[in-house]
Amino acid sequence: MNHTDSVQLAQLLHQANPRRRPQFLINCQHLTCLQTQGVSYLVSQLLLTKHAGADILLYNVNAVLGSALRLLHLQQVFQVLPPII
Repeated sequence: MNHTDSVQLAQLLHQANPRRRPQFLINCQHLTCLQTQGVSYLVSQLLLTKHAGADILLYNVNAVLGSALRLLHLQQVFQVLPPII
C-alpha cells in the first residue's frame, strides 16, 4: 500500500479472474500512510480495496490500529493475523 494503488490492483486482479478474489497480505508495521495520514485514511483505503474485489489480511497490527478495528467492528471485515516473527 506504500507504493501501489491497492484499489486499482484489486480491480485488475479481480477482472482478470472474477471467480477468484485476490488476497492482499498487508504488513501494518511498515505502512507510511498509517503514520502520515492516520487510521481513518488506512481504513478507508482498505474498505475501498475490499469493495474493488480483494480480501484483506492484516498482520503486525499495533495496539492503536487494533483498537480502532475493534471499535468499528472491522475485525469482521478484515482478517487480522497474529504477529509474524
